[in-house]
Amino acid sequence: MLRKKRLLGVLLVCALVLTPGILAYARIDGSQESEKLYMTGDREAEAFVRVIIKKDGAGADAAMNPDTKYAFESDLSKENASTLFEENSKKVAAALNNPNARTVTIAEGAYQLLKDFTDSYLEVYLTKTMPDLDKYYNLSSNARRENERLAEAFAYQTALAKSNKVKSVDSTLNIIEVTPVTDHVDEILFYLQRTLHTDQGDENGGTWFLAHVADTTDGHKLLKLWIQDYAYEMMQNKLTKNYCSKNVELSKDILAQDILNDIDTNYKNNLKGPAESINEPGDKSK
Repeated sequence: MLRKKRLLGVLLVCALVLTPGILAYARIDGSQESEKLYMTGDREAEAFVRVIIKKDGAGADAAMNPDTKYAFESDLSKENASTLFEENSKKVAAALNNPNARTVTIAEGAYQLLKDFTDSYLEVYLTKTMPDLDKYYNLSSNARRENERLAEAFAYQTALAKSNKVKSVDSTLNIIEVTPVTDHVDEILFYLQRTLHTDQGDENGGTWFLAHVADTTDGHKLLKLWIQDYAYEMMQNKLTKNYCSKNVELSKDILAQDILNDIDTNYKNNLKGPAESINEPGDKSK
C-alpha cells in the first residue's frame, strides 16, 4: 500500500513537471549580475522563480573544512534509499506547489559547477562509457566517494538502456531553490530539461536533482547528489547490497562491467520469450 502511495505521488509530481515547461529568460544588468526568470506552470498564474547569479566572494575564510561531516551525509550502507526518496520528493512537490513569485540567489561558482556537471552527466548518452565525475566532487570522505559512484553508475546505466543512437543533447539548467544548510554549504534543488537528438527523432524530458554544494578551497564542489528516479533508488539499494554490505570496493571498472552484464542477461532473458519461461512445461509436444 505504501509503495502504491509513493508511486501515485511521483506520478503526480511528474504530471506537474510535464505541464507547459519551465521557460528561461536571461539578462545582464549594470552590476554585471546575471538574472534568470523561470516561469513554472500556467503563464496566467505568473508564478516564477527569479534566479540571481552572484559573483563569488574572495577570502580564505569562505571555505568549508573538508574534514567536516554533516548531518545530511551518510555512507550508503547506513542510508535508507526509500526514506530518502520520500523526504526529497516532498521537497520537489513543495517547490512545484509553491504559487508565490520568489527570488533565489546562487553563487556564480556553484552555478557553473552545476552547469558543467550536468553537461558531463548528459554527455554519457553520447559516449556510452562510464563517466568520471571526480572533478565535481569533494572526495574527502567515504560518503562523498560512494555518492559519486552512485551518480556515475546511474548515469551509465540510463544511457546504456537506450537502444537508439543519441547524436547530440540540448539542455537547460533550472535553479528552483537555494537553501543554506550550514556555513559554506547550500542545498540546491534544480530541474534539468533535456532534448536528446537521436537517429529516431527528438526525445524531450527532464529530471529533478537535489545537490549539496560546498564552497571549498578548491572552488565549489558537490558533497552529495540525489536524483528523483526510482531507478536511482534501485541502483542505490543494489550498490548497498552487493558492494557496501560486503565490503567490496565501489570500483568504476567493476561497476561498469556489472552493469553491462546485467543488461546482457536481461537481453538474453527477453529473447527466450514466454515459451521458455520456468513456469511453462519443458516439453509440450508429448
